[in-house]
Amino acid sequence: MLDADCRGADDPTLDLSAAARHGNTLFLGSDEGACLERLSRDGATWASHQRFPLDAVLGLDASEEADIEGLAEDDGWLWVLGSHARTRPKVGNAGDDRIDLSAFSSLKDTRPRCLLARVPLVEDSETAGAMRPVRLDGPRRAGMVRQTKRGNRLAQMMKDSPLLKPFTRIAAKEGGVDLEGIAVAGSRVAIGMRGPVIQTYAVLLEVEIVAKRSGRLTIAGPLHKRLLELDGLGIRDLKRDGADLLILAGPTTGLDGPCAVYRWTDWLGDPPQDDKVVRRHMPERIIDLPFGRGDDHPEGLVLLDGINGERDLLVICDSPAEGRVDPSTRTVRCDRFQLPASSTRQAVSTG
Repeated sequence: MLDADCRGADDPTLDLSAAARHGNTLFLGSDEGACLERLSRDGATWASHQRFPLDAVLGLDASEEADIEGLAEDDGWLWVLGSHARTRPKVGNAGDDRIDLSAFSSLKDTRPRCLLARVPLVEDSETAGAMRPVRLDGPRRAGMVRQTKRGNRLAQMMKDSPLLKPFTRIAAKEGGVDLEGIAVAGSRVAIGMRGPVIQTYAVLLEVEIVAKRSGRLTIAGPLHKRLLELDGLGIRDLKRDGADLLILAGPTTGLDGPCAVYRWTDWLGDPPQDDKVVRRHMPERIIDLPFGRGDDHPEGLVLLDGINGERDLLVICDSPAEGRVDPSTRTVRCDRFQLPASSTRQAVSTG
């Protein structure tokens, strides 16, 4: 394990929940607000922080929290995923042990978190070697799955699913729908579900997404549900490694608990076959991750070039521990692991 620094954020304790890399540019997402954070490589560190409000490139209301939980780069596009989660309002003040049940029983509107979008990336003329998100780049147009009064098309498809419907009525941290992690290969889009975990199975959603000339994204075809054996953990992030899919897994709730990275070998060559009778997939557990108590929750994966053509994996934590943060240099330290090579372990069929 090696250490790597993420340097230059205005607030080094920023709750980081997603990451994606394009060359020497690192994009980060937060579960607060509706902005993208950008860092550029500076030797062994990522520095030169800049913030990009999403409403500058997408037609959304940035006054609400988008709860960005997934970022992916594919073919010069940056994909952005919101949690699509229902949340319960925080109640009670410090030192007050009383809870107003009438306020506590209501769930917040999910619409602002129902974000599934992509934006073009172009070279930044003001920062050498860095990429920036834009609304337009020639024929390429930023766009998203249209937000409706109660969410978007993806949210509706989950409500229409007999498997997922019961969980769409529940707050995310109580076992309800909570989307985290996105991986893209052309029009094929994989979306991780931190929750629910059904029995012991994590759920991976797959859809085909196509863009209209206006840039708006539409979901073509069905919503595929894929069941993964991840030792009872939910999905926290996804990253493509060539044809393989790397899966960061952890507890479904806000509790401390085991976290690990799994590899689905040749995910690209293993598309969904049926939406009623599905296979039980068993990705290989390749890295056990450290985690804290009340802090240090692994949330984001970034692939880096290692030694002798090997690949390294940077793991970014939400709520970083005090020892990771240096306020004087506005630096957050992340963990860097050598990524084990792909194995030949495949999914197994159960009928």
